[in-house]
Amino acid sequence: MGANTPSLATRTKLSLVLVSRSWRRLGVQILYRHIVIRSPARANAILQVLEQSHNSTSSPDLGKAETLTPSQGYGEWTRYIEVYTHMRGSGQISFLQTVFKILCRCPHLQFLSGRWTHRLPVEFLRGVSDLFGPSLQGLYWADPIPDHDTIATPGFLGSFQALRILDLRHFKGSDLALGSPHPPRLTLPCVQDISLSNNLRSLQVATILDLPKLRNLTLHTNGSEPGENEHLSAFLKAHGRSLVFVDLPSPSEIDLDLENAPIRRNAEYITPDIFLAKDVCPNLESFIYSCASPFYPTNPHNNLLRIGIRGITAELLYPDKPSSIQNHLTVLTSDKYPRLELVQLVGFLVEAHADSIMKDACIWWVERFEKMGILFLDGECVLWMYTEESPNEKVVPKKQGDKQAMYLATSEEAATKIKDRCVAEH
Repeated sequence: MGANTPSLATRTKLSLVLVSRSWRRLGVQILYRHIVIRSPARANAILQVLEQSHNSTSSPDLGKAETLTPSQGYGEWTRYIEVYTHMRGSGQISFLQTVFKILCRCPHLQFLSGRWTHRLPVEFLRGVSDLFGPSLQGLYWADPIPDHDTIATPGFLGSFQALRILDLRHFKGSDLALGSPHPPRLTLPCVQDISLSNNLRSLQVATILDLPKLRNLTLHTNGSEPGENEHLSAFLKAHGRSLVFVDLPSPSEIDLDLENAPIRRNAEYITPDIFLAKDVCPNLESFIYSCASPFYPTNPHNNLLRIGIRGITAELLYPDKPSSIQNHLTVLTSDKYPRLELVQLVGFLVEAHADSIMKDACIWWVERFEKMGILFLDGECVLWMYTEESPNEKVVPKKQGDKQAMYLATSEEAATKIKDRCVAEH
């Protein structure tokens, strides 16, 4: 149940290509589908392999009839490239030249992720735009820290007309021309998913972009920026009506997309009510936020269908113990959200807990929401219920759709267990 990482995945891929010749023909394609460039030495090694595979299109071990690599080398299979510039030598022009040569060897690249710690020359930016402007589907671009100058502009983003996914969490840019009363608006006609942070530049750049197909927003916060500001309001004024899905990850001290990343006690949370206010996001259907936030939804919303709550821990679900999650769950009623169909505990797996009472606590909430016609699911989309077929029946697995649900004897028995457990802990 551990989180997968590119490093662990690479170890698996390296093992696959050593199984047999048949596995190697398929495994090599998977191995080079995702390339991570972490240092100048790694970049030189990757470029050397790509060039050698381009010069030799068949494997001497497999014979002439069975080809191992395509006509353009291993780069033919590459769809995702990540570039990191934290190692020594990454600021030299020779490193950027090597990276650009690697990009040239990957004609079918779909996703590009760049974390830049040094100023990039305009020739490099122009070369990337010319290579992938018509074809790139996903882009993450992290500019240097504020002390360094950067020449990446919104115009650079606008050159990628096929983008569907755009990550601007750490995009800073320059020459934004935001001080003018009518800043230029650049159109990205295919972007459906955008990931932002609540800092100044990220929101400003996203606001001046014209995103006619935007549907999904993931809004990060590092905990130090204010949870509500005029720049967020400006973004929602420009794009709020097109949003169908909004996710507010928990603020963390480190830049990791992990549910259990350490949370600052004085962290600034983004208030859920900002998105539920009248006429801000009228078409919103799915909304995810953290139960660690001191603010819980109070504004009604007539279109909301699904709500996800992350950051749940086992002790927060006991109905007889006061907790923050009770405030977040009890305010979700059919009166405030007449179209609400689903409430889900994002990342919380009931069956993964050794606590036998946890299933009973979860079912208590299931029954509460069931009275309002709302499904209450855990992180695996499992609906926990009780069976009424046999009063003395113990835990019995049953199939519900393509998920397995667990059934106990009666709700009265579970309620007694929960109450006794809470009394004992107090």
